Amino acid sequence: MAQKKKRVRRRPEDAKALILDAAEASMKAGGPAALRLQDVARAAGVSHPTILHHFGSRQGLVRALNLRSLQALTAGLLERMGEARSGDEGIKRTFEAYRDGLAQRTIWLLQSEGSPPAQVNISMFEDIVKGLHVLRQRHARPGHPPDIEDTRAVVHLTTLAAFGDALIGPRLRNGVNEDARRERFIKWFSDLLDMYFDAAR
Repeated sequence: MAQKKKRVRRRPEDAKALILDAAEASMKAGGPAALRLQDVARAAGVSHPTILHHFGSRQGLVRALNLRSLQALTAGLLERMGEARSGDEGIKRTFEAYRDGLAQRTIWLLQSEGSPPAQVNISMFEDIVKGLHVLRQRHARPGHPPDIEDTRAVVHLTTLAAFGDALIGPRLRNGVNEDARRERFIKWFSDLLDMYFDAAR
């Protein structure tokens, strides 16, 4: 007679992290449309009802993945801003986060029938705006404070550029030298923002 598998008790945070890791791994090939909660439960070593308990639905799981990606991106960008390094790395991280599934998952959520509109976490967006604005104030000429609306527009533009490049960038580049041409575009975009900031000073 087969021995019954012993149930592992986990803290809710640990269970959630395992589920999110398993969901992210299962979406690598087929994206959100290929996500099956039974497969995620098996890979995470939890039951299907456990996923529903923590996330409510497949859409809830995808939203939680997006939130985790945005939190990691925000923390990384704010850390870089605090170190006052070149903005190149922050731009690179932003493009990378959207390319690594954030853009595709957001589109899927927007198109999911019965799913409430996917909302961008405004507080995280504002945290990035404030962090960048502090840097701009630090480097501004005396008597010429930067306009926070300009800073907000730069963060908005960067988000849109990263989102769009993740979705259609490879098609626009026709798959020719994809990695090199993508890196060149990101560098060009970063240089463009640097020129704007220099002019604004």
